[in-house]
Amino acid sequence: MNAFEFVITLYSFVYALGVAQILATVGDMLRTGDRLRFSWLNAGWMLNVLLAIVAWWLSLWDLRTETSWPMSTVLVFFSVACLLYLISRLVSAPISQDGPVDLQLYHRQEGRKYAGLFAVNTAVTIATVYLYGAESQNWVASNFASWPTLAASIAAAIFVNRWVQTAALATILVMWGWYYATLQSALI
Repeated sequence: MNAFEFVITLYSFVYALGVAQILATVGDMLRTGDRLRFSWLNAGWMLNVLLAIVAWWLSLWDLRTETSWPMSTVLVFFSVACLLYLISRLVSAPISQDGPVDLQLYHRQEGRKYAGLFAVNTAVTIATVYLYGAESQNWVASNFASWPTLAASIAAAIFVNRWVQTAALATILVMWGWYYATLQSALI
C-alpha cells in the first residue's frame, strides 16, 4: 500500500459516512409517506452536498502520483472530508417515526447554516486548488465552477427569501452540471 492508498482509505470512510447520512434520510423520507411536507430546496441542498462529496472524492485521484504526504496535507484533506460530513449531517433533516415532518420548516430554520458551511467548503475548495492542484483538469474545472457556487452559497446563507434561495440553489446545480460534464475523461 502506498501513501496515497493509505490516506484515501481514511478519507473514503468519512465520505462514505456523509453519503450514508444523506441516503438514510432519503430512505426515511420515503417511509414517512403523507406525513411528510416535502421541500424542494432542502432536497436540492441534499443533492448538492452529495455531488460535492463525490466531486471531492474524485478530485483526490489527481494526487495518486504524490510520493510524499506531509501531515499538513493529510490534515487539510481530512478536514475537508469532515466538513463535508458535517454538512451532510446538517442538510439531512431528522425524520421522526410519528407525527408530521415539515421539511419546508426545517429548511427555513437550518438552511442558512448548511448554506453557510457549504460556502466555507467552497472557499476551502478554491484555496486547495491553488495549493495542491492548479495544473489538473479536474481541479481547474473545480475552480471555474467554485466562484459562482461560492457567491450563490453566501447569498443563500445571508438571505432567507425563497427567490434568493431558489436562484442560489439553481446556480449551484448548474455549476455542478458543468463541472461533471467537463470531467467525463478525468479518471485516466
